Amino acid sequence: MGTKQLRSAYKLGKGQYEKAALEFDGAILKQGGDAYDIYERFLDETPEGKEFLRASARGLVLGESVVAFEKAIEAAGGDPRVVFEGLRTDTEYTAGLAQYLVTLAKHNAGPVVPASAKKVITAAEARQIMGRNIFDAADWASYYNVQFTKRQLREAAKFPWGEDVLNGPCPYNQGKLVKETHFAFLGITKINGVPFTVEEWLKLHPSIGDNQPRFCFAENPWHAGQPHTDVATMEFRWYLLLKEIVPGSTSKFPDEQVAMLASAYEVPSTIAEVSKEILVFRKTNVRPNQTLWSACKERTVKTDQVAAGLVSCVDRFRARGLRVSHWDGARDGRVGVGASRKF
Repeated sequence: MGTKQLRSAYKLGKGQYEKAALEFDGAILKQGGDAYDIYERFLDETPEGKEFLRASARGLVLGESVVAFEKAIEAAGGDPRVVFEGLRTDTEYTAGLAQYLVTLAKHNAGPVVPASAKKVITAAEARQIMGRNIFDAADWASYYNVQFTKRQLREAAKFPWGEDVLNGPCPYNQGKLVKETHFAFLGITKINGVPFTVEEWLKLHPSIGDNQPRFCFAENPWHAGQPHTDVATMEFRWYLLLKEIVPGSTSKFPDEQVAMLASAYEVPSTIAEVSKEILVFRKTNVRPNQTLWSACKERTVKTDQVAAGLVSCVDRFRARGLRVSHWDGARDGRVGVGASRKF
């Protein structure tokens, strides 16, 4: 049944859907919950894996138009007809949804914060604001077949920065907004069951044929044995990085570069900067920092290929490939610094 037909069916059977909403309220009461409190508290905090439930409750209970209801369900990957029919005819489905929301209420007790006063937003709301400048759990699943636990999805659904930050002015690019100059992505600690390091990125995008994106090194890179490439992983959390280096940060010593960062920012790790560059390209088909290097926070350890104490950098991202490099810290017109919003 298409959207047009569904709207017609809704108009014809409006009484049935109103009845379904009342039954839903009653099911919540039977579970020992307060319907109004639950709607207010959790409509914007439902885990990504349950987005279609959130859309159901919002559409049927808060009186949004059926068209908006359908679009919300479809955007979350659900079938509006299935949700309508489930709430209208399947008492177990309705009771299960009620129990789910009541359980959330019991585990998340606390005062209800009006939406207008919230400083943080959901990942779904962040995606609407950021457009293509975001890489979330759904993107990891789509591009790299990453599987998440229910607990991870609950965590991933909480975006740590608010609309005031994303729609606010960029501290580094005058006249631009953060949502235009930054890229948000969900950091993951493992991929294919192994720690997700720079070394693993090289395996995912090797220097073979015409693959894009790709790394310059096919095997035996100079940084083999470096902890920041072979051991370090990201935390499982959201990251928000400047897509390009901080303007005006080239030809400066490392401490001078750090001094340029706004108080809410820090120098990114190598794995975070590498991940950002690859993921930006995957979502936008644009390579960040095509002509400049981005300095990161780590320093090299001595191996048979490199001295100790050099600054880790992510080299220019060109068509021939991306690579991790190092810098001696002297003034260099090619080397600027990255910027990562503090968590």
